[in-house]
Formats: sequence, structure tokens, C-alpha cells
Amino acid sequence: MRNMFIFALLISVAGGAVISDLAVVPEEGNTKLIIKSDAPFVASTFTLKDPARIVVDCSGVSSALVGKTFPVNAGGIKELAVTGFSEQPDLIRVVGKLDRDYSFLTSTVDNDFVVTLLTGSSAFPEWLASASTAIPTAPAPTTPPVTPTPKPAATITGRPISIDLENADILTVLRALSEYAGVNIVAGKDVKGTVTVRLHNIPWRQALEIILKASGYAYREDPGVIRVDTAENLDKQDYDLPTTSKIYKLEFADPRKLLNKVQAMLSPKGKANVDIRTNSIVVTEVQPIHDKIKQLVRLLDTPTPQVEIMAKVVDIDVSASRGLGIDWTLKGLESRIVRADIASNVNPTIAGYGVFNVGTVPSLAQINATINILEENGKAHTISAPRVTAVDNEKARVLGGQRFGFPTRDMSGNTVIQFYTVGTKLEVTPHINSLEEVTMEIHAEVSELDKASALAGRPIVTTSEADTKVLVKDGNTVVIGGFIRKKKTKSVHGIPILKSIPILGALFRETTTSIEDRELLIFLTPTIIRH
Repeated sequence: MRNMFIFALLISVAGGAVISDLAVVPEEGNTKLIIKSDAPFVASTFTLKDPARIVVDCSGVSSALVGKTFPVNAGGIKELAVTGFSEQPDLIRVVGKLDRDYSFLTSTVDNDFVVTLLTGSSAFPEWLASASTAIPTAPAPTTPPVTPTPKPAATITGRPISIDLENADILTVLRALSEYAGVNIVAGKDVKGTVTVRLHNIPWRQALEIILKASGYAYREDPGVIRVDTAENLDKQDYDLPTTSKIYKLEFADPRKLLNKVQAMLSPKGKANVDIRTNSIVVTEVQPIHDKIKQLVRLLDTPTPQVEIMAKVVDIDVSASRGLGIDWTLKGLESRIVRADIASNVNPTIAGYGVFNVGTVPSLAQINATINILEENGKAHTISAPRVTAVDNEKARVLGGQRFGFPTRDMSGNTVIQFYTVGTKLEVTPHINSLEEVTMEIHAEVSELDKASALAGRPIVTTSEADTKVLVKDGNTVVIGGFIRKKKTKSVHGIPILKSIPILGALFRETTTSIEDRELLIFLTPTIIRH
């Protein structure tokens, strides 16, 4: 009883934190909403639409800002409102009205809670609630409204508590947590020892996890009870349960690819097989393992995004290619979080040396008209313009060229035909991120057959390859250049009929040989397919 009394004195409901101010500051193109406090506190964040809002619920706090609304009009935030709840005085809600819906990140810096809105906005002056004029907020509701239920895997719930213990018996600690949280906790016979811990203002579930992890124990949560024991004992208890067979029918995923992930979760008595006909996985397991597999299938059996990749290969005069307005330093290729600034050689090099340029244009349509004019003047020629649809994270291949066969002899002296494929080969693997931008892993290969060597029966194929990985916004165009070759053109001018006379015709004709540098430009435009 004495230990329980001491423990009850050491555990207190968090409520001492005071929110003193709100700040809106710019940082690298994004917007930070900082909730300033004199002590750490628990916060949950979510967004609402129609109109777009960011909501931060702060638990175990108080503030003189409650009941006030502040016009902000900076960094994508129109205004900030602070409200409280009469039935839960230690809960404060900060609502930011936004000009549109944004993705966000959260973090804790010292005692402050920080929400980073990925606005991609330009710099603006720092804003403080303490330096602004407030307008009255609508009366606080009597009870907190229902908020979206967070995903269980990313949320730790429970009333916030503070704990300061030294060499406390772990069974006593678990008993006190059970009474404090109003839950049933059952400890196994192997749970024993003492624990020293100091925690401030965290949810009781997180406190339970920290204490058990520090003591080398784990827990399982069944309906109405939390079981605490060693991880090995908990697994054995699960394995002693009767097995049942269930069919997990997949809508999008390939069961053969998912099978190894399911098998990694099985107990020693579990089995899993694939049924190709119904696109399903049949699992025989105990119920706790079935619960894990069900959650795994729900997370992985989702529609796979697709990307349509429009490719265009253009053979163009080198001097003309420099007038297309291509940004060869990728300065325009930016993400709201990650910025790419890939340096490349300004002057393209001769094909075959493996040095190439990577650039970008906002849209291929902006330079299509210029390319068409160059084609009319003989300065450019579109070799191919294929389209291919690729699944996210899967490689797509495009090959445009010719295939030549040359007779040769094998080891036995027999004549066989050996084929050579020359032209342009592209391999692209797209990766779509949460900002709907596309990272493309690109392998480009340009090959050319030496005609003189082909006539001599010893074909020589000159090949240039380029490998790069670039981040591009949906609908923008990546340009790969630097594949340059010299084109030799021979033209004959003279007097008709007379120039064709053998021997004497040389007196009536003139042969001109011109050499020009030609560059092969490869345009790749990824577009995310939206159903």
C-alpha cells in the first residue's frame, strides 16, 4: 500500500503546459506554424476540406489565446483561431484556415510543436500572434467535435501522464497504470524486477511501451485486456490457440509476389499457399497471426499507380539545338521538399565517350513548333515518337531502330546469321512520390552501324550509353542530349546529260562534300494516369 501511495503521488495528469504564442515563419519555400509552450505537450494534427484547414489539438495545456482569432494572410495561412472545450478544459484546438489544401509534416523542437506546411511559397515576414490584433472567436463548443480517426499504426493514444520512478517494482507500476487508464492489465508469471524511469507529459500507452521495452517485456492487446509477458511467452500463447484457414483474395497485388511476405509472419504451425485461379492466398494460422496478415494485405493490396511516358527522339543540327531554350543545369527542376541542381557539361561531346547532358523544359509543346520549323528546313528529323505506359516502380522499355543480319561461321565452321540491332534504346523506371512528382531512372543507348565495315563483312557498331536519375514534376519534360556524330554529305552539281558521260563527264560536273555535326536529343515526358 505504501508503494501504491508513493506511485500515485509521482503520477500526475499533464496540465501544466501553457501555450504562450503562435508564430508563422518561412523556411526554404515552406511555411512553419509554431505553437510555443513553456513545457512539452501532446498534440495531434489533421486536415479538413471545404474549406481547407489545418487542425492541431493540444492536450494537457492552457492558454490566454483561447477565444481569439488572428488574421495572418501569409505563407498560405489566412487566419488562426484558438478555441477551448468546456467539458475538457485541458484541450485546446488551433485551427488554421488555408488558401488551399497542403501536405504537412510535424515535429517537436524543445517545448514547441511545429507544423510544416509544404506550400512552396515565396518568403514572407515572420508573423506572431502576440504582435497582432485579435478578433473574438465563436463560443467554444460544450464537447469536443468528432475528429477523423488516425491510423492505428501511426498513433499513440491515451491520457497524458508524468512519471518519476526510481527502482519501482514493475508489477506495482503496471497495477497503477491499470487503475490510472481504466484498463485491465494481466502480467505473466515471468514478469518481475524493478524499473527506473522519468517521463513527462506523454500518453499512458506510450509510457507503457517505454517501461516494458526498458524492462525487456512486450504486450498484446486483446479485447478488454492487455497481456504483459516476454515476447517468447506471448508468441507461445498465441501458437497454442486453434488454427483456422482463411482465404485472402487480392484485387491488385500478385499473390506470388506477396506470398513470401505472408510466410515471414507465420508461426511454426502456420501454412500459406497461392491459388492462381482466384488470385488468392490461402492461410492456415492462429487468430492473432491472421489479424497481422489481414492488416498486411490491406496495406499492400492497393491499386498500383501508372505513368504514361511519351518519348520523342529527334536528330537535329547542333547549332539549332542550342536555340531550343533547354535548361541544361536543371535549375527549373524542383520539388517542394527536394531540389535538384545537377551540373552537366555545357558543351556536348562526341558520341561514344559516355558524357551527356541532362536538361528540362516545362512542356514539350513549347518547343514542338520550333522543331517542326527545323524539320521543314532540313535542320531536324524526328526518328521516333513512341508512347508507353509503365507501372510505378516497374521498368518500361522502348526500342526504335533497325535489325541487320550478317553471315558468320560458328565454332564448327557452319554458316550462321548473326543479328545486330542499332538505333535508340530507352529503359525508364518511374517512381511516384506523395507530391505527385516522378523520379525517373533512365538508361539511354544510341548505336550506329559503320556502313563501310558492314560492306567489308566485319560490322562495327558504335554505341553511346547514358544513365541518370532525375526528379521531374508531372507533365514536365526531361531532355537528354550530347549524343553527337558527324554527318558527311556528298552532292553532285553539273550540266544534265553531259555530267553523266564516262570520263568526259568530269569536265561538266562538280562534286561537293559537306560535314555537319548532328545531335540526337531524347525527350521524355511522364504523365501520371489518374482514374
